[in-house]
Amino acid sequence: MQKRWEIGEPDSEKAELLRRQGSISKLCAEVLVSRGIDNVSAASEMLDTSTLSDPFLMKGMQEAADRILAAVESGERICVYGDYDCDGVTATVILTDWLTYAGANVTWYIPTRKEGYGMRAERIRALKEEGVSLIVTVDNGISAVEEAQLIAELGMHLVITDHHRPGDVLPQAEALVDPYQPGCLSPYKPICGAVVVLKLIAAMDGGDLEMALEQFGDLAALATIADVMPLDSENRYIVRRGLELLANTERMGLISLMAVCGIEEGQPVPASAAAFQLIPRINAAGRFASASLAAKLFLTDDPDEAQLLAGQIHALNNDRRETEQVIYGEILDEIRRNPSLLSKRVLVFAGENWHHGVIGIVAARLLERYGKPCFLMSRAEDGYRGSARSFGEFSVFESLKACEEHLLRYGGHPGAGGFTVPEDQVQAFDDALQAYAAAHHPVMPVMTLHAERALSLQELSPENVAGLRILEPFGNGNPEPHFVLSSVTVTDVSPMGTTGQHTQIRIAQGNLQARIPLFRMTPEETGILAGSTLDFLVSAELGEYRGKPQLTLRAADWRISAQAQEQAIAADSAYDAYQRGEKLPSLVYYQRMCPHRRDLVAVYQLVKARPMPIAVIVQKLGKLGMNLCRARMCASIFDELGLMRYDAASDTAVRVPVKEKRDLNESQRYRTILKLAQTAADA
Repeated sequence: MQKRWEIGEPDSEKAELLRRQGSISKLCAEVLVSRGIDNVSAASEMLDTSTLSDPFLMKGMQEAADRILAAVESGERICVYGDYDCDGVTATVILTDWLTYAGANVTWYIPTRKEGYGMRAERIRALKEEGVSLIVTVDNGISAVEEAQLIAELGMHLVITDHHRPGDVLPQAEALVDPYQPGCLSPYKPICGAVVVLKLIAAMDGGDLEMALEQFGDLAALATIADVMPLDSENRYIVRRGLELLANTERMGLISLMAVCGIEEGQPVPASAAAFQLIPRINAAGRFASASLAAKLFLTDDPDEAQLLAGQIHALNNDRRETEQVIYGEILDEIRRNPSLLSKRVLVFAGENWHHGVIGIVAARLLERYGKPCFLMSRAEDGYRGSARSFGEFSVFESLKACEEHLLRYGGHPGAGGFTVPEDQVQAFDDALQAYAAAHHPVMPVMTLHAERALSLQELSPENVAGLRILEPFGNGNPEPHFVLSSVTVTDVSPMGTTGQHTQIRIAQGNLQARIPLFRMTPEETGILAGSTLDFLVSAELGEYRGKPQLTLRAADWRISAQAQEQAIAADSAYDAYQRGEKLPSLVYYQRMCPHRRDLVAVYQLVKARPMPIAVIVQKLGKLGMNLCRARMCASIFDELGLMRYDAASDTAVRVPVKEKRDLNESQRYRTILKLAQTAADA
């Protein structure tokens, strides 16, 4: 599905004034103005956050600190009960580490993915048998009403620290710390579980936030990035400080983990390196083995053990990548066999042996590639367990709620969710999901990408990109700036990586050249041909190579230059509706979609034995009136006749060897669209 680009046009006068008053680069000023920050006061408020609110403003903080310190003093057996994602792991490590050095009798527990999120009755009873009298939850517990009651019945004690929104009933606990609980006076609420714990430690240390940051800011920064918290206000300060600490961390586990990622010790660690290198490896432990491996890595002081654990986690991440690619490839193959799947309002795929720990990642990849909500599920013991991703106005949670009669359980929020479907309800769930989408979203939302402005390769210089560093760290709420490079020529498309699973694009604009790597896409999957004139939506990162600044471009999207965006989006929508068997808004659509014989001849002559993107066919035959719908129709007609292979997954067509002539009227697809077009002409 074609994505919509929103390209900013920052006011040049406001940008120039901001540049002079703020002593920042021109490009940086333009980015700020593009984001609605057009004066020095607003810019300073965004960029110069350097304080954290008083931890004691959080409701329950004093009681939590007092109860835990009393347990330390009396020698009570304490269990820190965490979660298996990066936030839960780091929160567990932060509190366990602090309690250990405070002399506490402390243990910790992180459930496996198979056990599921939050506390479990059987584990609580096991902890009771092990002599634990105080459980302190981190990154969970706010919804553990029944488990809290069990803890009380067993004569144990409970302190809850969490950051998720509470339900109507709060669990029974000696202290409950959650910024979203009713009556909490903390002025900044969107923090992750590890930051709640960071503030708890500061409270137990008399309110000394600086000491807590020095000790654990590196882990808190990773958790904040991993949980996609907004990088403004307090979170911005924590991440900025934490990344500085990470570059010179003394924590053996982090040193070893950065080493396997190729991050040099002592060098600046950008948020992107944390997000795409460190955090996936931390999460891989929980996805493919046990998150306890990551916790042990960060708790050890032994360099040899740290190196061993980091190596194991690195290997698990490689397993995750391979597994993810296998699932992704199987889905693409399914689309190639049945192209109509791609025209559904919501993409739904089910597999037999897909790893439950990665289907959410694959769903996100499909969402990004095709611009449609995606629901993936794989067989489990009690049916098919799934993960969903969405964007815009299509809510995963509301859609699951509408289909709950076909579900055993579900949960989530607008952008993502999890669910379980009984084995005999998979098709019924798919049908209900499509019906919900049609009823509530007659026109499905279009994925929108934002660019700060269009510029040239010359303007995207190392000096200009260096000036953007003042805006870091980038993340949720403060995205990495993106720009549109218009009308650049693709000079080369070549495979990259040991198995050619990545692609390198070389582009030129005037006398300037640049390279754009496209990861996890083969040259064929990109649909990009050398010689094409394209627009790229890119971000830029400044690094260093042999002592000289080196600019790396990352492409978020690309399209044929001078393409009429809204027409292309409408064409995509019309083609999908036709594929679904829906009546199109106007009879004219059928005429525009129906290929004439001259169109079919032109497409057949143009397409050779190398895959050609449908967008390129439209561009090269535009003078004949070729459009996106008609080009796809031509390709699919030839595919039906065995003269071409139309790959819906990559939206490309390739000619295949032919032994005998075929008549166009042998194609049911051609006869159907021709009849509809003739009916439209006669109306």
